[in-house]
Amino acid sequence: MTETLFPQFEAFYVTRYMGSKYRLLDLIVPAVNAVSRPDSVVIDLMAGTHAVGYALRRDRVVVANDVQAYSESFGKALLLNDRVPEVRSRFRRDLGDLELQSSTEGWFSRTYADTYFSYEQCREIEEIRSRISFLSDDLLVAIYLTALAFAMGLCQSSPGHFAQFMPSSHSRVKVLREKSIIQTFVSRCIELEFRTDGPPGHVYRREAKDFLSDECLTTLAPEGSVVYLDPPYTTAQYSRYYHLLETVVLDDRPNVLHKAKYRDDRFQSTFCSSSKAASTFAEFITQFATRGWNVVISYSSHGVVPIMDLVELVKSNYLQVDVESRTYAHSMQGRGQVSDRKEYVVLANGVR
Repeated sequence: MTETLFPQFEAFYVTRYMGSKYRLLDLIVPAVNAVSRPDSVVIDLMAGTHAVGYALRRDRVVVANDVQAYSESFGKALLLNDRVPEVRSRFRRDLGDLELQSSTEGWFSRTYADTYFSYEQCREIEEIRSRISFLSDDLLVAIYLTALAFAMGLCQSSPGHFAQFMPSSHSRVKVLREKSIIQTFVSRCIELEFRTDGPPGHVYRREAKDFLSDECLTTLAPEGSVVYLDPPYTTAQYSRYYHLLETVVLDDRPNVLHKAKYRDDRFQSTFCSSSKAASTFAEFITQFATRGWNVVISYSSHGVVPIMDLVELVKSNYLQVDVESRTYAHSMQGRGQVSDRKEYVVLANGVR
């Protein structure tokens, strides 16, 4: 659904996602506007759930990229959707008769039953994904996968991510496993509303370094564009938190590892390396400046790179650099919240 979280622009809640900027849009969107012209292209380099791009899509051309397949689906649903009115009627035709069939269990159920989901919930996920796989309309597939991610996030027996699952003795597990994935998915599809106005955007699935070297950016994002960078800031790799979304979207059968059953091909970001994060930032910021892009960077007070070190890296490439911040309650993923964290936004324009 399109929501009125902020009166000045719209927000769309996709699913439970660590680091989502869904509730920080009133900090980030004005920062983007402050370092760009009203008609400037915005490059969302590590888009995640596309909260920022969706908030900007009414007025801007948004070029979104992320290395994860699930993010690509979210981006197509949120940034490329230009025909929402037909979704409800199409849903009734495509998937309106969803119910758990008596067919033989599949790989997903055999692999993940009684971990992040109950056996029946795994079967429901398989049933939904199987039905989606028969559709030929890429946009509708992306919309339905986005709705499925919402249902999985609402029903998962885990502390907000898929890096670990709760033991069956946990007090919340019984309630969570009584939830129906199919019912939640159907309800989400029926109520879905997406913004469709604004200029058409672009959605890519590439590793950020490779994407920055793509010649398509010369045309899509000329000098004077603004790049929004929201990299991971801890040493924990993001791919371990959302490997299950990746598997459901790809609809494959990867080799899985460890108790948490991670994919064996998980992407590893150098932004998560204490020895490589600073040099990676320097490499990216230099490329931004070389292309003549202005910059907005989101980062945390508890990041791998100290915030003042990051600011100095930006200052070495840009003439005008400002820093804004917001204190927020940080979820400890099932272990309560701490409120001593700050979200920083670094704004830069005027290439040296």
